[in-house]
Amino acid sequence: MKFLYLILISLTLCFPFSGKAENVFDVTNITEIPQSEVEALVMIFNSFNGDSWNQKRNWLESNTPSSWYGVSVINGHVSELSLIANNLKGTISPAISKLTYLKQLDLYNNSITGNIPEEICNLGMLTRINLANNQLSKELPANIGNLSQLEEIILSNNKLEGSIPRSIIKLSKLKGLSLSNNLLSGVLPDSINLMKEIVYFSIANNHISGSIPSTIGLLKKAKWLNLSNNNFSGIIPVEVGGMSELSRLNLSNNQLDGTVPLAIASLEKLNYLNLSNNKLSGVFPNALYHMKNLKGLILFNNQLVFTSTVTN
Repeated sequence: MKFLYLILISLTLCFPFSGKAENVFDVTNITEIPQSEVEALVMIFNSFNGDSWNQKRNWLESNTPSSWYGVSVINGHVSELSLIANNLKGTISPAISKLTYLKQLDLYNNSITGNIPEEICNLGMLTRINLANNQLSKELPANIGNLSQLEEIILSNNKLEGSIPRSIIKLSKLKGLSLSNNLLSGVLPDSINLMKEIVYFSIANNHISGSIPSTIGLLKKAKWLNLSNNNFSGIIPVEVGGMSELSRLNLSNNQLDGTVPLAIASLEKLNYLNLSNNKLSGVFPNALYHMKNLKGLILFNNQLVFTSTVTN
């Protein structure tokens, strides 16, 4: 028997167990938040390889989750999960849907892979999602429009594919949207004007095609609009001139044709306009030269005709 025991030890040393062991944590000892939320946090810790995090203070050690690094608790529920630049690796656990009182989810600047699970759309109290600078792939959740309280969503610098879900137009409280630097395709929804609270909108560096919907001109609160480096075609809708709060407009590196709308000259707050690398033609409106706040005007690589120069 002793001989057999020594053999087993030798085998263990030569061929150590290589499987990933999940952390075991007794959730029944925690009363600060519901057990379902504790279970969700444990599953999130394991799915993101928590043992390798840069900072994991008190995770699965303390019986008060409010003391766990990046976890905020309000009125007995997890309200915020912020693990920015914390060496998170792995996928987003569908168990995140158990954090039903979550308002802010900040996981940007990590190495998260896989898709954004559809279960995240059950978090009806979410006001902010920032998953930028990760390696997320596949399509956006089809029911993202269910997040009716969402005010900001930042998913830039990932590998997201497919089209922008049509349900996104239901996000009537959304103020900031950034989907830039992904692999998205398809077209912009015609009813984009329903996102009437939008202030910042960027889908730059994707493969979005089709025309720019004329309804975009009804985004009266928009200050930044960046549709650059896509495959948009057709004309620049004259309705853009109705976006009275616009300060930056970037439509560069597309396949837009037709003329530059004179209506753009009515955008009194515009300070940056980039229409370069398109197929625009016709006479460039002289009125744009005299816009009092316009500091940056980029027009190269078009077929525009200029009848005058800027004068002091």
